Amino acid sequence: MKTKHLLTALSAVVLALGIALAGIWYNAQLPPLEPGTAASGQDAEVLFQEWAGAFPDEGSDVRTIRTTLQWMAITVFCTLAATVLALHRYKPQRELGYFLLYLVILIAWAATVIRLPERGSGMVLFLRQGYFSLTVLAPIWLSAALTGIAPRTRQQKSLSLALTAGYVLLSLSTCPPVRAIGLLGGMAYCIGLLIAAYWRGDRAVLLLLFPCAATVGLRVLVILPGLELSFFSESIRFYVMRCARIYDIPFTLGCMTFVCRRFALQFDRTEQLARELDQRVADRTRALTEETEARKSMMLNIFHDLRSPLFAVSSGLDTLEAAPEALPALLPALQQRMRFLRRLTEDLFLAAKLEQKQVLLNEDRVSLSEAAQAVCENCRSEAENKGVALCAQFDAELPVWGDAVRLQQILQNLVTNAIHYTPSDGTITVHSWEAEGSALVCVQDTGCGLPREVEELVFDRCLQPELLDPPPHGLGLGLPLCMYIAQGHGGRLLLHTESGRGTTAVAALPDRRTDQLIVEELPFQYAGGFQKVLVELSDALPYRAFEHKQLD
Repeated sequence: MKTKHLLTALSAVVLALGIALAGIWYNAQLPPLEPGTAASGQDAEVLFQEWAGAFPDEGSDVRTIRTTLQWMAITVFCTLAATVLALHRYKPQRELGYFLLYLVILIAWAATVIRLPERGSGMVLFLRQGYFSLTVLAPIWLSAALTGIAPRTRQQKSLSLALTAGYVLLSLSTCPPVRAIGLLGGMAYCIGLLIAAYWRGDRAVLLLLFPCAATVGLRVLVILPGLELSFFSESIRFYVMRCARIYDIPFTLGCMTFVCRRFALQFDRTEQLARELDQRVADRTRALTEETEARKSMMLNIFHDLRSPLFAVSSGLDTLEAAPEALPALLPALQQRMRFLRRLTEDLFLAAKLEQKQVLLNEDRVSLSEAAQAVCENCRSEAENKGVALCAQFDAELPVWGDAVRLQQILQNLVTNAIHYTPSDGTITVHSWEAEGSALVCVQDTGCGLPREVEELVFDRCLQPELLDPPPHGLGLGLPLCMYIAQGHGGRLLLHTESGRGTTAVAALPDRRTDQLIVEELPFQYAGGFQKVLVELSDALPYRAFEHKQLD
């Protein structure tokens, strides 16, 4: 890469020197001015007018050529200035302002042939020389602005100011060789500035570097008479080129190309962002549509799960009203239906609280083994009624920091799911142990298991209970809630299942105190949220079912 940069820098320098040498050679092939007409370092416009006055016939034609070239240069600079002004009005940028100022300087410099007198006083000549020095300094400012390598630190600014002051003093010197050396130093500094920008890795600087080298090569021809070199004899065509001010066109066109490229990249980026925004809008619209459909499906599932137990409770109450003696026979079934309704409403309210980030877990020292044992005792009768063997093996206390109620809820859901998916004569094993600073509780069953494709979605499929066979009790919110409660304790919930061979669920909880026990991430992203679902359900359920005292 460094070799490539070095070759590019050398190519720019060779281009500038090549154009200068080619101009010197071409000038040598032309007849020089008559002896005594030219004076080294004298103002080119004055020399040209002196020669035209001495040769009126030939001078008239040369004046016409000079004026045509001059107007061509003015036309180019004005056209570019109008374009840059339009771009600046569309999108104001500091770089465009510097470019516009540079073009104004060139337009004013090109108009000096028309506006200034042919034979001016010493002050006019001094102003011409000073303005030419400004035209050499202006490309340096513009290059620094376009490439973004303007001095930033105090030392860089001080050095830049010192170099500028030295250039001004040398370029305004009354000694022609000293002035010429100052102007050549300024042009060399401009090329060096662009080479430094390219060396930094900005490939677009090539659009400025080589046009700048071409302009510097032409400007060298303009400055050569001031060096008082014996081998360089001025010709009339040389002075026509000096007075026409067309040597700045290559660098100006390069700057315009550089600016247009930058705007093209900005337009491309804008179009890319617009396409990305359109894609995001389309994705969000599709997601909202899916969420809306999911919420509708959830509402249907809720009503379906509520209808059967409510109908059973209503029928049982009607039966008791007609035959009170049937209470002993109906009471177990009614209690089962009420437990189901209670668990369903608890899951719904917990989901709504998670969505609103209102679940703050109470931190306390909890024995995970005791909590698991209590859950097993509560679920043992349910397992026995189904003909499922529930075996429990617990290590020591396994103390953890967390919310006792929520931790017990995790274990309750795991054991209840295992009972639901385990057929008669099946076995459920619950055991706990400690490993690598974590307390673990494993619930293993010999039930039907789950397909592989369902295992990966089980924690976020809360609105698709139809994927499971047999379908779960309720909406299938249990496992997603358990997972996020475990994450709120700094733990995790793992699930491994094989279709036809059973399921193993492991709750891993840290035995250390967490910084803050709070569930921040929400597993539910449905249109309207669970709060809206609960509001919509308020017409279907009695008000008493939504009282917090019935749920907390």
